Amino acid sequence: MSSVQPHLEQLSLSLSEVLDDIGVDNAMTQKRRQSALFREYASTVNEVTDDNRMVVHIIGSQTEGITTLGLDSDIDILYLNTGFNVINDWSYWDHCEKNLLMVQDDSTAPGYCLLQLLRDDAPLAAEYIPDHRFCIDNKGRVLLKNTVFHHLADRCIQHSPAVMSPGRPGMVEIDIVQAFDCTQWPVEARRWLTRDNADGWPDVSLKSRSEQCGCFLVPLDSKISGLVGVEWRISTTLAERYLMFSLNNIHMKCYVMMKVLIKSYDVFHDVISSYMCKTAILHCVENTMADFWQERNLITCLDKILCVLYNFIVHVKCPHFIIPENNLMAGRISPIQQQRLLEVLERIIRSDGRMLLDIQMDNIGARLRQKIHRLPIHAPHIRSKLEIHRLFSGDESYHSACAIRTLHNDALYRSKNQCCKNTIKQLVCKYKDFYNLYPHLSSLQQKAARHISSLMSTTIGSLMVSYSMSIDGGLPERAIEWLKFGLKSDVSSSVLKLATVYYSVGDMNVTEKILTHIDQRYDRNVVLPVCACIAKELTYKEGFLAAANNGQITDYRHLVSYCVCFTYNELNIVPLEMRQEFFRSSQEEIQRRDPVKDRWMDFSVVDSLPYLYFLQYKTYNSLGKNEEKLTALNKLKNVMIEEPNIRHKETVYNLLGQCMEQENLPNDAFHYYERSLQVRPKHNAANFYRARLLSI
Repeated sequence: MSSVQPHLEQLSLSLSEVLDDIGVDNAMTQKRRQSALFREYASTVNEVTDDNRMVVHIIGSQTEGITTLGLDSDIDILYLNTGFNVINDWSYWDHCEKNLLMVQDDSTAPGYCLLQLLRDDAPLAAEYIPDHRFCIDNKGRVLLKNTVFHHLADRCIQHSPAVMSPGRPGMVEIDIVQAFDCTQWPVEARRWLTRDNADGWPDVSLKSRSEQCGCFLVPLDSKISGLVGVEWRISTTLAERYLMFSLNNIHMKCYVMMKVLIKSYDVFHDVISSYMCKTAILHCVENTMADFWQERNLITCLDKILCVLYNFIVHVKCPHFIIPENNLMAGRISPIQQQRLLEVLERIIRSDGRMLLDIQMDNIGARLRQKIHRLPIHAPHIRSKLEIHRLFSGDESYHSACAIRTLHNDALYRSKNQCCKNTIKQLVCKYKDFYNLYPHLSSLQQKAARHISSLMSTTIGSLMVSYSMSIDGGLPERAIEWLKFGLKSDVSSSVLKLATVYYSVGDMNVTEKILTHIDQRYDRNVVLPVCACIAKELTYKEGFLAAANNGQITDYRHLVSYCVCFTYNELNIVPLEMRQEFFRSSQEEIQRRDPVKDRWMDFSVVDSLPYLYFLQYKTYNSLGKNEEKLTALNKLKNVMIEEPNIRHKETVYNLLGQCMEQENLPNDAFHYYERSLQVRPKHNAANFYRARLLSI
């Protein structure tokens, strides 16, 4: 290849260093990919064992591992509904399944199709009555509407084809897409398998693997066909994932810079998407020799991709990489927008990288100047490479832990209206399904299954004890075995459940030993409280970030502490001071609850660390150890000041208030109930405690 101009080579090397510093290197890319795949596998395994016939994929930048702190990429979750057998050829018809035939004709746009409902190896007759799911077109075909998934809008904001969970502090924005799976590629996609390329990328094996992924059918009308409510976009998302995984770090750095640029200039907003940038890169890589993509050539590589995007805009045509007939820009760019886009792109390309010095996102411009002039970083707002890598590692560990806890809480919520005995049976069956499925899973899938089943073991054990206490007051050995199976789910919550069981049967000596063990292993400089109930801004501890960065992203269980969650079926083991939490809401408040965000309110939940100190207070009181009791009470008071990540503050204040009542300090008790109501004026058991105290 031709030599690189010295100033461009130096700028390229400096930019590459900057991107390494902000987390765009191989190590962090692999960590982010592993974390996203771990969460994806956990969700899918959980759905399969629930017989939901649903497959889950985390798609886009999260799984590709291509993002920065400044880009703040959202999470795209694709739920594949497997309730239909989607086919593109009659030879794949299955008499045991509900069949949908992909129809592509003159009425559909390239890359889109209709879904025709079939019955008994023939189209449904005209006597079929249309409903909210189906309609009959002018050819007598029964078509599935692409609004069929809009029931999700009850809990999310509809963004066709996605629904977006409303943004909450401390949580990444989530786009949820429901789609159908088709194991066969349409004819227009199969032509890509024999398409020529410049340097053997993608090779035959990569293309074959991509084809085996099949395609997804996403509920979305095209902008050019004129059809409304019945078109489905053909998505090759999984194939593109494998393509992105095969690219090298220079490709990744170019992609990040493309995303940074379109977010840094207002003219690109809502016009040019990151998916168009990805498409430009894939076309570039396919048509360029491999030795062009070098670190010292990074600026030229970036300019080449920008030129491809420029050419797309000139012709208002961005051909989908696998289905090039599908123009991603069709109907999206007005003549005025086109002119503005071309002007800005031309300035960026002609600047030979100088315009990068003005980029504020992730302090790229400032970092680049410091690299070029070899200046030390003095600005306090510019994080070091180590800080950024630790933050990324911390984020991924936290989100992985939170995902596992959320899946477990979902299982509890689904069984909330069942009796204790039936709930135990259901969870045991689910556990057995995990066990039977385990040998057939990949290593990462097995790890996800172990994490979920560990939490499940703890719940099964505590439910068994609660059920036994309602029958004969005994402590079944089998229940203790289940509880011990789950002891490694995290640092404290599962062990606290075990301590609670012994506390509930009055064995204070064993309870004390367990609580002392937890207290000794809970390193408050390292352990991060993780709550799947309430989303708030997180404060990371240096010890946690360092440990997360030095370990495997999915080996976080020694770093996190889940909140302790009791279902109503565990009432017999729940301390008396926690039982009113089940009735935190008035009937009027229950009617106004958010069906998703507030469902944790059906449980009695408290953060692990304050619950540890509360149980110590109660245990030492029972054992007559007054000094240790007061020490535990002081720790319970101080934890609200010292631990910034307490989520169930109102519950902790309620526990403190009841402790004060037991210490015969009613004024202090009233103070804590007032503090509790300041945190959460409604849906709060403090209303009951305060009224009771005033009535004495």
